[in-house]
Amino acid sequence: MDAVELVYDYFEDRAHASFLIRQRRPAALGLFGILLGAASLYVAQSLAGRALLPFGWPGLALSLLWHAVLIFVATALLHLILELGGARGDVRALFVHLGLSELAWLAAVPLVLACQTVFAKPAWGLRLVFFFVGLWSLSYKARGIRDEYGISGGRAWLTLGVPYLAGVLVVLLMAFLATLGLVLSALSSWG
Repeated sequence: MDAVELVYDYFEDRAHASFLIRQRRPAALGLFGILLGAASLYVAQSLAGRALLPFGWPGLALSLLWHAVLIFVATALLHLILELGGARGDVRALFVHLGLSELAWLAAVPLVLACQTVFAKPAWGLRLVFFFVGLWSLSYKARGIRDEYGISGGRAWLTLGVPYLAGVLVVLLMAFLATLGLVLSALSSWG
């Protein structure tokens, strides 16, 4: 299997790429896609002045590690959700799909550079670049879920959104409990 051909087919010939991924499950190619996409995202965020980590080798290494762990966890969680919902598919093939979907971030660096060149104040343009490239990457993730598990597109998007929704609900619950603790603390100090 030629890796370059598979990557080309992933973006151009969905059915053929899904067949090859399901047949061979090239996990190393999925990991390579994750690392390449994460490196591109890190460089794009640094160029835009939005990097969470300082620019350099340690920041890049931490970003790559964080991104790889995040995709591993997302793969396991999505597979668990899908299996519990009755869909059948291969977790290793799902990992390859999610890894290759990260290659969409390769478009972020040239778009950030173009946005900074064209606009005098590129703040909104940069936000739109990251939003649309992120949405593009998510659409490939949903497509991979749909292809691998044989479910509808709506169910694939819903399944992809469940971990994000759960994360938001956990944060809201933590904020509610912290606020409740502060209110109860204030009320107890008055009495």
